[in-house]
Amino acid sequence: MTQAKPSLPKPNLLTRLFGGAPDAPAPAPSPAPTSAGSAETGEARTRLGHEPVLHTMLARQILDAHLRNRHQLLDRAPADFRGFGAEETDLLVRAMAAAAHADGELDATERGRIRSRLNTSSLDEEDRDRLQRQVEEPQCLEELIRRVDGPRMAARFYAVSLATVDKHAPINRSYLRYLAQRLGLPADLVVRLNRQMGLRL
Repeated sequence: MTQAKPSLPKPNLLTRLFGGAPDAPAPAPSPAPTSAGSAETGEARTRLGHEPVLHTMLARQILDAHLRNRHQLLDRAPADFRGFGAEETDLLVRAMAAAAHADGELDATERGRIRSRLNTSSLDEEDRDRLQRQVEEPQCLEELIRRVDGPRMAARFYAVSLATVDKHAPINRSYLRYLAQRLGLPADLVVRLNRQMGLRL
């Protein structure tokens, strides 16, 4: 009579997923840890369990420090064009024009505000006149926003828009909220700019 071969243990799930010898016996269970070992293991798990909390606390501290220094993103006079290059001035004047036309009409007050800011720029008279004419036909806002190359320019873009319009008109307030969102400005920065310009949204 032939002796029946002992049946081999079926491979467990890990073996089937990751490979390995199917006939390898399963490891014997480790002995129960002593009370001291359990305490050490529990303490290690506690430390590992607190790791995400520590990371969150550290992230909050970094964020708080960043917010306290948010003024670094702002200029002393964000709507002042002195020291800006031709490309920056062009973008900001167009930003003012887009804000002025947001309510459907460019009035004399808004036109004067744009001219006043433009006169502080380093552009020559010919370039100023060219930009002043282009104010009458504003560029698409989405195209302008794509030209914003960083947080400082985003803050300037919002600031000059804020300086152009009647800040208390509901339609302009809606436009400014939308603009801040599209520019990705942090809420605390928006509040600060609004307060500088005498507006509370």
